[in-house]
Order: sequence, then structure tokens, then C-alpha cells
Amino acid sequence: MKTFAPRLTKLDVEKARTTPNSVFDTPMEVVQAEDLSREQKIDILKRWELDARALQRASDESMGGGEAPPLDAVNEALAILDPANKVEDGFGTAPTKI
Repeated sequence: MKTFAPRLTKLDVEKARTTPNSVFDTPMEVVQAEDLSREQKIDILKRWELDARALQRASDESMGGGEAPPLDAVNEALAILDPANKVEDGFGTAPTKI
């Protein structure tokens, strides 16, 4: 588990917005972060989803990319924060190819 202060600093928040897994171990930690607004949490999770999809594309194209992307966990966390946009098919809302 990554260590960060119970209170997120501005730097932590900015870092999480560009590289969520550098601040949080799991998408659910984003949901539980008390220092973030709902909108910030959704932004961070959507970034995490884009990163996970990029890793998945790289893996699909045999380029490797590290550990398996947590798409299901990201989608579950997003569904908690934004039930109206719940993803039923498990594929998320971000494009898989650009």
C-alpha cells in the first residue's frame, strides 16, 4: 500500500489527477478519500479508466504494459459516485481505440 498522509495535499491531488495509481492503491480508496470532492473523485477515476484502457490496448497488441488494468474496480467505483452513468456492459465509457 502506498503511504500518504491522511489529509491529501494539493500536490497529492494534482498527482492523482494525472497518475491515480501513484497516490492510491485501489479505485475504492479514491471513493473513500475525504479530502476530495465528488467531481474530483470522478475526474481521477476517469483518468484511471483511460490509463487502464491504454494498458489493455498495449497488452492486446503484445506490447506489454505492466500489471493487469483494474477496469472492473474503476467501473465499480464510478458507479458508486455516479449511479446514473453506471456501466452495465463492463466496458466503461472511454473509447478502447483512438
